[in-house]
Amino acid sequence: MNKKPFMLRTVVAVVIVAVFASSIYPLKPLDFYETFLKLSSTQDDTLEQTMELARELEVQDNVFPSIAMERASRKLGTDLAKYIPLKAATGNKDIIGYVKQQASSSIRLGLDLHGGVEFVLEVVPDAEIEDSDGNKISIPFDTQRETAIEVLRNRLESENIFESEIAPMGDSYVTLKVPTVSKDEINAIREMLTMSARLEFKLVHKDNNSLVRKYLQDPRSFTPPEGYMVMELAKSERHESAEELAYIVRKRPEMRGRGNIAAAYVNIDSFGQRFISLTFTPPGSDKFAKITTKHVGDKLAIVLDDILYSAPVLQTAITEGRAQITGRFSQEEAARISKALMSGNLPRMRVEAIFETDPTLGAEAVRTGTMAGLYGLIAVVVFMLVYYMRAGLIANLALVANIVLIMGFMATFQATLTLPGIAGIVLTIGMAVDANVLIFERIREELKARKNLLTAIDNGYSRAFITIFDSNITTLFVALILMWQGSGPIKGFAVTLTIGIITSMFTSLFLTRLSFDILNRVFRFDSMRMLNFFSEPKFNFLAMKNLAFSVSIALVALTLLALAMFGGRSLSIDFTGGTRLTFDYNANARPSQQAVTEALNIAGFDAKVSYKTNMLQDVASEKLEIVLRERASSEEVEDVDIKSQVEAILVERFPAAQIINGSETSLGALIGMQFAWSAIVAILMAIIGIIIYISVRFEFAFAIAAIIALVHDIIVATGLYMAFGLFVPGIGSGEISLSVIAALLTIMGYSINDTIVLFDRVREDISLMENKSYKDIINLSINQTLSRTVLTSVTTLIVLVALLVSGVAAINDFVLVMTIGVVVGTYSSIFVASPIVSVWHKRIGSRLKD
Repeated sequence: MNKKPFMLRTVVAVVIVAVFASSIYPLKPLDFYETFLKLSSTQDDTLEQTMELARELEVQDNVFPSIAMERASRKLGTDLAKYIPLKAATGNKDIIGYVKQQASSSIRLGLDLHGGVEFVLEVVPDAEIEDSDGNKISIPFDTQRETAIEVLRNRLESENIFESEIAPMGDSYVTLKVPTVSKDEINAIREMLTMSARLEFKLVHKDNNSLVRKYLQDPRSFTPPEGYMVMELAKSERHESAEELAYIVRKRPEMRGRGNIAAAYVNIDSFGQRFISLTFTPPGSDKFAKITTKHVGDKLAIVLDDILYSAPVLQTAITEGRAQITGRFSQEEAARISKALMSGNLPRMRVEAIFETDPTLGAEAVRTGTMAGLYGLIAVVVFMLVYYMRAGLIANLALVANIVLIMGFMATFQATLTLPGIAGIVLTIGMAVDANVLIFERIREELKARKNLLTAIDNGYSRAFITIFDSNITTLFVALILMWQGSGPIKGFAVTLTIGIITSMFTSLFLTRLSFDILNRVFRFDSMRMLNFFSEPKFNFLAMKNLAFSVSIALVALTLLALAMFGGRSLSIDFTGGTRLTFDYNANARPSQQAVTEALNIAGFDAKVSYKTNMLQDVASEKLEIVLRERASSEEVEDVDIKSQVEAILVERFPAAQIINGSETSLGALIGMQFAWSAIVAILMAIIGIIIYISVRFEFAFAIAAIIALVHDIIVATGLYMAFGLFVPGIGSGEISLSVIAALLTIMGYSINDTIVLFDRVREDISLMENKSYKDIINLSINQTLSRTVLTSVTTLIVLVALLVSGVAAINDFVLVMTIGVVVGTYSSIFVASPIVSVWHKRIGSRLKD
């Protein structure tokens, strides 16, 4: 029995689970109408009629309650501010947005699951840009816009918003979608988007005081000296005298922040005043030291986005590479400025439109997918209970605790749950079940060796620990590198995966061990029954290595050939961009997103459909938005543009919707060059990290085998997925999209986890069997871990198959890739990674000689 303090471990477990469980309330969104009633200060027949109509519209139009409530209040002319008076509210949209925020779950849901806000931004390019050395350079507009997109992505990530969608649109616009609902969040993001964060250090004229006095006497007729300009101090700043209201500063800055700032953070001085502390890069530090050394005694103005915040006197040279921006900042302002300075300079941008967007998956898809996932999870729980009996009950309790902890972590750290995030959760649930299976199978082995139950449990945990540690740490290593180097959805996936790995290790190694101790104290059991798929398997897996190698090489070759020939056509809108169409429609007869998508697919269009509402107009302006990649059919219709074709299809298919006033613009890819490059670098660094870790923990041959298996899994899963899209299009589209990339990243984690578990048993058997060949040892290790391999795959597939058969077209591609990946990952651990190690070493003696 575990000798560690029982009560202390129990208290620690209860406190941790309770803290994170409390943070996830409410776990799911509250009923919108009930929340409205709770928040309302008064209720009457008008409100009751409005809600009744809203409920009817929700069912009739298949829309979310907030949208139905807005339509019902508009139709009946109900002023919702009468019931929920908000000081900042300017109309019913603000009231509904506030209720939607109060009714939302504790976990921020992504654009695909909950919708959000779209900003349409006009990029105002700079004719010429000065680099960090002051040289004027001309940069093409497309390059400026691409840089702006990456800066926007960096700023959003600094606010823990990783799941945004940013793409170029038209000739001079950028479209940005973020998962947010409240007016305060929208305003904060709007301010962040319009802040250029152009920091400049400018010298003040030596005769500043007398010049400022002349300026104050007659500002209109005052002419500053050549090369200088008048800048008034920010209105929020304090000044001792009238002369300090303005400064005569040199037009050309002595130094810019671009490329020279290494860190920017909020600090508080001894008087309680906030300031922004700056740390320069080594080149920036040298440059600032030269400026301050040369101009000791002069005033140096600090200008941010053409606003003068301060102009301190340089009392001495500043050589330590630090500076500060003082001002009467609020905490939010100071934090926003410091994060903007760190993320980089933006070109000037104007907000042209703001739209509230519906979930991209559609209400029905979200409901159906959620229920299918729940049914799959219940099936896993039942399976574990039947197969492992008493131990299965402990595993199920740990599984529930693991999900609670994951959700609690996400709520505490304001992570956003999206479809890629769910991929990470599915993987970590599979790893949590896998860890329990590893422990239980080790306990089974100890019981077969005629150990008593308590000793078997102790030994089982001890022997399984190193395997669980290696497999989880390797996957965690991958997640941390993806989080460090990746961006956007890749970083969001990595955050969720990291959280899941930490929680699964806690529940499998700590919580289940404590549960066994509690059960033993209460019931004093001395046996543990379990079912068994394989009693003593003795399959010769390596005898099939030549056949397996031939099949794998053929599949990899065919996939690479297909990608070379049809790769461009297999990329989705996320990678290629396309044509964006918007239409007005009758909100009272709105067709579902799925119905519109199916109608366009039948006509040969590859389309993404969503609905949105203009938030800058007093009168509601709902829009149907359709993004098209290209015409799938080879048939062309001459002299008819795409907008007219689509409008004709929709008018014929949905006449009651009255679809009119179509507009058309180009839409760039969500995956820009910088985004793609950061993803490639992250994945390459993860692979290098895996090689180093496995080489240290095992040996180089194991590392090479694991990487070959990993690359094999990604390529083969991609090829099989594309084949399904070609030959069985009802199951998957075969297109490579962001959701498919998320699934492939999940396969990467699953594959390496599966391989490490097998390698760990091989390493153990090598130390116990000195005179056997690698072939015999590897065959034995595969057979010893076969039950665990099958059980882990089956439990993961149960959830995936439940999602796949649910028929939700919006998530089919994602689930199909995951399903293929689990099967291929299991196959490669046995028939790819293991045979490679066997071929590398004919006998153990050869390894020692190497």
